[in-house]
Formats: sequence, structure tokens, C-alpha cells
Amino acid sequence: MSDYMKDMFIEVREKPKKTKTAFSLNVDSLIQMVSEALEMPAIVIEEGRSYRDMTFTLEMIPEIEVSELGWSDVRTPEGKTGPVVKGRERELLENYLQNILGAEAARNLETLPVQLQKLSNFATDPAAYLGATETRAQKVQQAISLLVFYKTLTKIIANFNAASAGFSFESFLATLLDGVQIPASGAATIADFYAGGTDGTPVSLKLYNEGSVEVGGSFADLVGDLLNDSKDNSMTYLVVMKNLRGSKESLSGSLAFYQFKFDIFNVMTILGESKPASRACCILPIGHDQELEIDQVRELPDVETPARVRATNNDIQAAFEKNLSELEPEYVAMVLPRSEGDYERDHFKYGTDDFLEIAQKPGPLRRYADLRSFTQNHQRMAQILRGYEGLQELPDDVMKNLIRSIDISMRKAVEVVLAQKKDRKTQIAQVLPSLAGYKIPKNAKDEERAKITARIERDTATSVTFYNNLKEGDIESRKQALMKSNGYLNELQFSLNRTEVQERAPLMATLEVGAASIQKMLNETRELLNSEVFEIFESLRNLSDNLNGFFASGLVNTDKATGAIKDAKNIQTKTEKTKSDK
Repeated sequence: MSDYMKDMFIEVREKPKKTKTAFSLNVDSLIQMVSEALEMPAIVIEEGRSYRDMTFTLEMIPEIEVSELGWSDVRTPEGKTGPVVKGRERELLENYLQNILGAEAARNLETLPVQLQKLSNFATDPAAYLGATETRAQKVQQAISLLVFYKTLTKIIANFNAASAGFSFESFLATLLDGVQIPASGAATIADFYAGGTDGTPVSLKLYNEGSVEVGGSFADLVGDLLNDSKDNSMTYLVVMKNLRGSKESLSGSLAFYQFKFDIFNVMTILGESKPASRACCILPIGHDQELEIDQVRELPDVETPARVRATNNDIQAAFEKNLSELEPEYVAMVLPRSEGDYERDHFKYGTDDFLEIAQKPGPLRRYADLRSFTQNHQRMAQILRGYEGLQELPDDVMKNLIRSIDISMRKAVEVVLAQKKDRKTQIAQVLPSLAGYKIPKNAKDEERAKITARIERDTATSVTFYNNLKEGDIESRKQALMKSNGYLNELQFSLNRTEVQERAPLMATLEVGAASIQKMLNETRELLNSEVFEIFESLRNLSDNLNGFFASGLVNTDKATGAIKDAKNIQTKTEKTKSDK
């Protein structure tokens, strides 16, 4: 430990009432020293020491903060120059991944099966996995990196609800694949991230419980991606099935990884073999009631179909701002301030979780997010608005009018889109009436259900055959067919169940998660983590405990301060003994 740091701790211990400056400086210096200890490129192990009486526990493994923002890959704004800015947590995770996969290893969808298998092999048999590593230093480096990886993965799966775990897992996988996440707001794609950078492969990530897998979504959105020539007219689905038991600290189980691709050539074949409601997406207006065999010549009607109405969250937000500025021009900047071209306040940003907190529940809320007037949510909105500069002292009647204006502005923005969608459906029914009658009513009787299902199966088979008989490699003809399909024009949903996914996507790898699994890995790698390495991590844990105790006592518990000094000194001493000998 540096004399400067030691002196500063002594000053804190002896003069607890005058410690604010010293406290800040000590923590900065301490963090720098600990960071240097943790970020060593490699370790040389001191031979000959026995530590079998020591216990290496889960909490002693270095921890990366779980943060979607921290793992994001923030690209340089369009039209500006400068380096790519990455979050600190993402850089930490990437450094550990480089230790595992190799600094020069490509991280993309092509290499993902190999990467996952390496991770799986370590969990299955750490000794055999590390046996192929050349030096003892490299073995320790890889062992610690792999333990950090598994601890972070377990933390994501165990400590978050379904929604937040999905977001964090998406960030985690994007980092594993050197990917760039796609903001949900304003995205014109169903992809969650691009693997391998902004010019990489679009990936839609699905995280499901193994017993309730249903991969699907908007067929119109899927077709929109398949029409994109710049992304190879394809969409890759990465499906991860959870088989877990317990929760939090007691959670254990596995994650099974599957991958398949929709492209402009196979999409009709895949969905043509799914359940009836999903098959109906594939039906083309090619005269199914004509007395023709399934493979006889048919043609798509030469008619103009109405363009799709696609309003992104950003589009609705812009309309919301315009409407509000017409009703409340003097308050719009306070409610909807911008920073770098984006809205800062998520409570009034369409489609965000915070926005949904003050939106009407339940019913069509999740699709259209109407705001409820003058109820409990009104009171919540008033409370939020009064926290903004310029609105704290607003009279109650003025606040009430402002909230009414916000409500009207959002409703109007959403209703315009709904009206456009309704008008488009009317036009489609007039231009292509043959696409009507394929929807199975919820309360349909068995006889009616069977009749509609049989019609869907027959006309889907004809449509798939027609589509697959189009000239080989003819992308333009397939685009025209997809844009006149029942699923695209009527904006239907498609879905694949667990069996259908597994038929299309072979298992790439299974990763074990949970404290028990990680402890097993620790036990089987402890021979590599000799006393010097062990004591570094033990001192890091004790340092954190002592610092917390010292600060919680109001900087008067001198025993905790002395303990922190001892721990920090031990970290420095042991790190010097185990420095890289490159």
C-alpha cells in the first residue's frame, strides 16, 4: 500500500469529524489500486503452498454489475466523427470473454456454437478443459474469467423478473456476439440486436421457460425484415429455453440454446407446417376455389394493395409533442425536454415502462397506451409533473388542465393511427375479398372450427406450393407474393411451438446456471487458485465489508478502518507476488 493511502486512512481514523475530503481521496485511490489488481492480464502461480483448509465461495468471485445501459455499445452519432463509446461493464465483460475465447477470435453467429460449447465444456469438466491450456498462468486466467462469466449469467437469470431479465439477457448476448443493440423505440425491425456490429446479422432473441415456448410475432413485421436486401433478406432467431428450479440464491438449472433462420425462400415452408392460425399467414390470393390441381398454374392478381400503416413509437411521440404544443405551448418544453435529439423523461415517452405506469390499465393499454383521466393515475401524473422545474408551484386548476391536455394529445396521436389501420382493412377487403374468412372465432363450435381449419390447411398447401414453384432465386417475385399474403395484409400473428423450433434448430449447447453449479466449478478449479490468488479475492471481500462497516458507523469505528488498511495492504502484497512474468 502506498504511504499516501496509509496516511490518509490514519487521518480518517484519528480525526473522524474532519474526514470528508480524506474519505473521498482514499476511496479514489483504493478503487484505482483494486482495479489494477483485478485487471491483471495474466497471473504466475507461486508453487508449493497448501491451502486445502481454505474455502473459496461464490461471493469471492469478481462481479460485473448487471446493467443494460452499461453493456450497451454506443455508436458514434450519425454524421459525427469519433470513436465508438462502450459502457464500462461491457468493456469488463469483453475483457473476460477475450480471456476465454481469445483476443483475436471472431464473435458472431457463425462462431456462436463453438463459443457456447467451450463454455459448456468448462462447466462439465473444468480440469479437462483447462488441461489443454499451455501455462499455469493462462489456466488461472481462463478459470477466473469463466467463473465471472457464469456468475454474471446466473445473476441475470436469478435476480430479475421476466421483463428485466429479458432486457439484461439481450445486452449480455449482444456483448457475447460483439453486437449492437437496437432501441425498441422507433425500430423498424423485429431484431433485438445486430450480431457483429451495425452491418452484422439481425437477431431476434427469445428467452422462454422450456414448457411454454412460443416463438412468434407479427407476420407483417417479419416480412418487412425479409424485404430488406441490405440484411440478406433474412432474420435469425436465437431461442434460449430455461429449465430452472428454485429462485434467487437457490436457483439451479440450465439454459438450452437453439438457432434457426427465416429467409425469403424458406419462410412459407416453415410456417406452412405450423398450427392453423399461423398457417393462415401464408395464404395467397390465387383463386383457391377454382377447379385446379394444387400444382397447376396460378397467378397473383395484378391489383394495387394499400400500403402498410406503420407507426413507430417515435412517430406517435412526435405526434404527441405536436398536439401538446398546440394545446399547451408554454409547458411542452417542461414536460418533454430533449437532450441530443431524444426525450429525457420516460414517464412521458410513449411505449416505455415508466409511461405505462401512468397509462390506463388493463385492456388495450399495452397496444395503444391511452391515458386515464382524473383517477389514481391522474394523481400519479400530477405528482411526477410537480417534480419538474417550472411546474412545482403550478396552481391546481392549471395542473388539471395540463394533465387533460396531455391525455387529449396522446389519445389523438394514437387514434389517428387506429383510423388509418381501420381504413386500410376496409380497402383490402374490397381489393382482395378472397382473403376473408380464414379467422377462427374464439367461441366457434367444433363443426365450424373444423370447417375453417380444413380450408386453411387446403389453401395454405396450395399457396406454399405456388410460392416454392416461383423461379429459383427470384427474390422480386417472392417479395410481391409476401406483400399480398393474408398475414401481411391483415397483420396476423405467426407462432412456432417448442417441437417446431427444435425440428428447425438443432441444440447448440446447454449452459448450467445457479450457485450450486458455480460452486462445483470452483471446487474443481481450486488447485489452480493457490493461496496467493485465493487471498487476493478473500481480501477484496473483507475490504468491502470493512469499508461498509467503517462508513456505516459514521467513520468512527477504528477497528473497521484498521481492517480495511490491512486488507488493502494484503491485496497489494499478494498482487506483487503474482504479477505476470511476460
